[in-house]
Amino acid sequence: MSSSTQRVLLLACCTTIIAQLGVTLYIPATTQLAPQLNIEEAKGYKILLFYLGGAVLPIAFMSRLISSFGRYTAVLVCCAILLIGSALSLFSFGPEAFFFSRFTQGLGAGGGALIGRALLTDISSGAALAKNLSVLSYSFILALIGGQVVGGFLVSSLNWIALPCLMIIAVILISALALNIRSHLYKLDTLVKESALTPKYYAIATQPSFYLPVILGGCGYGIFIVYQGIGAYVFHSNFRWNSADYGTFGLWLGLAYYLGAFTVRRALSAVSVCQLSIFGACLLVASSSVLFLAAWQNMSIHLVIGGYLVIWYAQATLYPCTAAMAVNGLPGANPMMLFSFLQQLVALTFGALATFFIPYGIQTVALLTACLGGLGVVTALLILKREA
Repeated sequence: MSSSTQRVLLLACCTTIIAQLGVTLYIPATTQLAPQLNIEEAKGYKILLFYLGGAVLPIAFMSRLISSFGRYTAVLVCCAILLIGSALSLFSFGPEAFFFSRFTQGLGAGGGALIGRALLTDISSGAALAKNLSVLSYSFILALIGGQVVGGFLVSSLNWIALPCLMIIAVILISALALNIRSHLYKLDTLVKESALTPKYYAIATQPSFYLPVILGGCGYGIFIVYQGIGAYVFHSNFRWNSADYGTFGLWLGLAYYLGAFTVRRALSAVSVCQLSIFGACLLVASSSVLFLAAWQNMSIHLVIGGYLVIWYAQATLYPCTAAMAVNGLPGANPMMLFSFLQQLVALTFGALATFFIPYGIQTVALLTACLGGLGVVTALLILKREA
């Protein structure tokens, strides 16, 4: 791999990291932000949903932005939007203004993450693409562990204001990296065929070989997002964990995610992608069912921690498998961008649905996620039937 290609891969990894940091940095701050914004602690979950809501929108204009102005300009635009959103959150003194700043952050971060995945399809294909996707998973793990641990430390020792400041610094560094490799990004603009850049989303989305993995991936990501969003609230209200305690828990969650990604790299030599997906879906329905039972039995901390670790592990096995199945045989960057968008949209839909269940107790949320896991298993079996 040439040095220029490595730097493009580094840029893709950085966009993934900062997009996930927008989630994990703020999770330990949920219990601190809720009283400052004059909202109920349980409704602090909306802080995550507004960010994810912004992250799903860039698909509407990202392909046109790239084809009209190029990859370098598209990266800078997303960085500028994220910078504005982070700056706005520093001056937000009410829930509406803060939620808008989080939505703006999600818009910039989500666009950057889409460009990062598109860059991977520009510089690799086949086995090389799968390898680069695994590197992207490790970047996600780094943000998963580092974001939650650093977020917990900053909130406990300083203030939540430090979080958008850290995001601003990260945006500046990514912009500097894009500036450093702008000549190679310009070269990619000239090498990629116009046909690959032309949006043909409907034709892609209507293929069962594409939308079935999207549904499966969306179910897994939906469960992951729900428990990620309510985690700080659950551990604080039931076990009296503070921000630092939950931030440290991110180390174990990140390790579980790493083991899942490592399992994918090792297991695919012996089993098919579809079989591994069924394994991940079964783990999700089992772990979410255990959490449902734990909620009814006064929330045993050992069952809750174990359930969380299994969910993180299962999601790490599902994502690369569903992504590989969805974009297999489809040329260009659009399939990968559409997959990322639809998976995020499905997860956001389920995450928003969970907000209606939260007032009725964690038991109802756990029941929702157990049903999502069951839907994932059914979808995985349909995929296996198609391939048989």
